[in-house]
Amino acid sequence: MSQNLWQRLFSRQQPKQAVLVLGSGRSGTSVMTKCINLMGVSLGTDNLLAPSKRINPKGYFENKDVIKIHKSLGSKIRYRPAAPGYYDRPAIKNDRAALTSYLQNFFADQATLVIKDPRMNDYVQLWQHVLADINVQPAEVILLRNPLDVVNSNSRAWHRDTTLAMRQWQVRTLLSLKDTQPQSRILVTYEDLFEQTMPTLKRIATKFDLPWPEDEGLLQAQLEDFIDPNLQHSDSRESLADFEARPDVPKDVKALYLLGRQAAADPDFFGSTEFQQRIDDLMQDYLKRYGALYRDFNAKINSKTFFVFGPDQAAVDTVNELLAQNRVEMDGPSGKAHAVATQLAEQLAAHQLDVATYPKDYAVVEAKQTLNNYLRKNAKQKSRWGVGDVLNADIVEMLTTVSAELGADTHNVVIVPDLTTVTDDDVLRVQVQRLVRTLKAVQTPPYLVVMADQLDQPLTSEQLAAFVAATPTTTELAPDTQSDEALQLRATLDWHETATILTELCRNASQDATAQSTLNHFINLNADKILTTKGDQYANSIRN
Repeated sequence: MSQNLWQRLFSRQQPKQAVLVLGSGRSGTSVMTKCINLMGVSLGTDNLLAPSKRINPKGYFENKDVIKIHKSLGSKIRYRPAAPGYYDRPAIKNDRAALTSYLQNFFADQATLVIKDPRMNDYVQLWQHVLADINVQPAEVILLRNPLDVVNSNSRAWHRDTTLAMRQWQVRTLLSLKDTQPQSRILVTYEDLFEQTMPTLKRIATKFDLPWPEDEGLLQAQLEDFIDPNLQHSDSRESLADFEARPDVPKDVKALYLLGRQAAADPDFFGSTEFQQRIDDLMQDYLKRYGALYRDFNAKINSKTFFVFGPDQAAVDTVNELLAQNRVEMDGPSGKAHAVATQLAEQLAAHQLDVATYPKDYAVVEAKQTLNNYLRKNAKQKSRWGVGDVLNADIVEMLTTVSAELGADTHNVVIVPDLTTVTDDDVLRVQVQRLVRTLKAVQTPPYLVVMADQLDQPLTSEQLAAFVAATPTTTELAPDTQSDEALQLRATLDWHETATILTELCRNASQDATAQSTLNHFINLNADKILTTKGDQYANSIRN
């Protein structure tokens, strides 16, 4: 038997394996990765992320070649979970090819590899497909740690917002448990890793038939030299009972962690359809509550972004031209945002989406991602730019949501028609509701109201020029002094009276920015009523 034939036969008998260390960052994933390496599994490269003296002095053990691929993926896939079937999308074709090439080259002469990067949780399905393509089996080691300790560790290490850190713990824990299969995974608690290190590693090696050193004493000595309990700065050592009794932990967070702990203690339950169904249910609950999580917590965008909202494209084009005269690069209805707006507007009109919640609806995460990438790219490349499209008003909630996620310095221009000139009741209702939706969504300053019948006046040009040149401000407007009763509409609306009041308030706000407080007050009091009232209800609008 030739040596090459023997090698091929042996390869079939001893399948090659990629050990994927999963779970939220700050859960012991770095320690686990090095421990598996000490067992005899290759890290794949010496090109590792350098240790951080303050955050991770022993090392991260993250492969920089893989990090590069993951970061490239993240520049296209902005939300977690990614859209269904993302791993087959043309947009990531090159990244998938790069990952495939890297793994093929490694496994050409190696049998086992351990890989760790917290971003890998976001792309478990991609890894599984690539490994299947090259006939390498996944061995997924999932770490689970008290979420409060994870949040505290994130805060200590990177001063990360605690709410976002908790959402990240949730989504990455959910993805690692949802996208893996019982036969190729094992769940390890933070406590078992540090308090029962050797038995835990032995359990992993046994399940996946990984290398195990003949000299266990040497491995034990290496582990003792490597693991430093003094570095566990955020370990609260809180008991499971104390965690369960805490009133300050959200129910969905508590349910996920307790379910994970139950599964870690009971392998049969971990492999059951009941466990998988409960994870699926928790994922659906997460998406309904919060939507897909935007991945970039630290966006740095210093440019100004302008959105123009108006009743028709002709009015919007006029404002686009005036902004362009002030060196704002404006995209019209030919921009990429238009296709997204068209799609979402059609779904909203068909009641396939709820106008109150669609920005976080997972069903449109791919469209949201397209919009995010488009806005981000332009805001990164241009000091002043904007989108002037009549369809902006149809997706105003999505535009403001994505802009806030980006941390963009957004300036909104709202063109208001004289609604008192509209005679058709149905047309009037639609126009009023469209304007109220816009004003409700853009209340955070700065925003500018301009009247459609004043677009050709010099004062409007001057206002837009000043608006472009203004220094960004987060200062809130002084509260309106009028009583709620003075602005509250009756339960049964007269659309013509509502239009008269709204037009007058907008005209005042267009002439005096401080009058925006009264306009905002009116919108906040009446928006829900206006947006939910059908067109067949008429009566006096303002309380006498």
